[in-house]
Amino acid sequence: MWSLGIEVGGKLHTARSRNDQVALDMRLYLRECALDFISSLSSLNRTLIRQARKHREVITPGYTHHQLAQVTTLGHIWLSFAEAFSRDVRRFQDWYNRFNESPLGSMTGYGTSFPIDRHLSSKLLGFDRPCSNSLDPLQNRWEAEGELGFAVSAMMNHLSSMAQTLILFSTGEFGLIKLDDAYSTGSSMMPQKRNPDPLEVIKAKTAVAHGLLASLLSIGRALFLGYNRDTQWTKYLVMDLVDECLSAIPLMGEIVSSLKINRKEMEARSQAGFITAPELVEQMVREFKISFRQAKGAAERAVRYAEKEGAEEITLPVLRRALQEEGLKIRMTGAFLHKAQEARVFIAQRAAAGGPSPQSLDKNISSLKQTLQEFHRWLKQKNTRQSLARTKLARMERAI
Repeated sequence: MWSLGIEVGGKLHTARSRNDQVALDMRLYLRECALDFISSLSSLNRTLIRQARKHREVITPGYTHHQLAQVTTLGHIWLSFAEAFSRDVRRFQDWYNRFNESPLGSMTGYGTSFPIDRHLSSKLLGFDRPCSNSLDPLQNRWEAEGELGFAVSAMMNHLSSMAQTLILFSTGEFGLIKLDDAYSTGSSMMPQKRNPDPLEVIKAKTAVAHGLLASLLSIGRALFLGYNRDTQWTKYLVMDLVDECLSAIPLMGEIVSSLKINRKEMEARSQAGFITAPELVEQMVREFKISFRQAKGAAERAVRYAEKEGAEEITLPVLRRALQEEGLKIRMTGAFLHKAQEARVFIAQRAAAGGPSPQSLDKNISSLKQTLQEFHRWLKQKNTRQSLARTKLARMERAI
């Protein structure tokens, strides 16, 4: 520990203000947070891509309105979440590119007459440039926090949606997956319980993130010109938000990696509840050259008739009856009907970009892997630049 004395030490205050120094510290902190989120999300996406490749052809029921909708594959579902998390990464990258500007040297917001070199100090701290206007970063000290908060909240929405899907899939009513015991808890009274507490916690953290974001945005309203003490409270909020949410990403990766898939139940549900009816409609349109509305009308009639008979799929007699009532003179055969409702057959035909066919999934996986490589290069470049800046700054400090 050493002292410069009052005369020399007092000069350290020259061209400095708490305003721009606190704004600087927050930019440095938030910048590191953005990089941490990008790194964690990239790791989660690597896990999802591995799972998608592993479950590329696992037939799975898809849902809308919490009801059976159409058949897909588990690989298709994993990749849908990976795409969402890729957008989250880009939001954090956008944040970084927008706010990696140094407010240092802005003083109280109105500049200084001392001949400081803001471009040099920005470079030494790893920023892309100094803020173009000295007043702006202090007048809007809430904005960097608020925008990062939005990126985190959007990411948490995706994690929460994924958590809810896994929770429902793991229930006895669905029985499609089984969570590892390491990510389930028992009951204080019921010996049979395996509760998905970690996934429920992710949902709760999402609600907390929304509340913190609303507070961050609200603090930014009605600020008068220059610095306002209101923005002091954004620091507590954004730090709590980061602490609550960052750990949720690797947790989700561990849960996904360790869960067990009940393929037998997935395939059974992929034949129940008339879930293959949409494919029957498409096959009739393709094979018999009738309009989509005609085919759908016949299928709807057939579903109602089959339900009255207690069946869970369209049978040949009810379909023939429905076609006749629709005025469609089609020679329907059992072989056509069986093939039209065979999941592996029609899944393979969904080869349009983004679909669940094996070929489409391979393209989606390849695209996501390329995106991951781009994220890795971008992250490495930013981390290297900051590391070099810190090294250079440390050398200058030792020289002084």
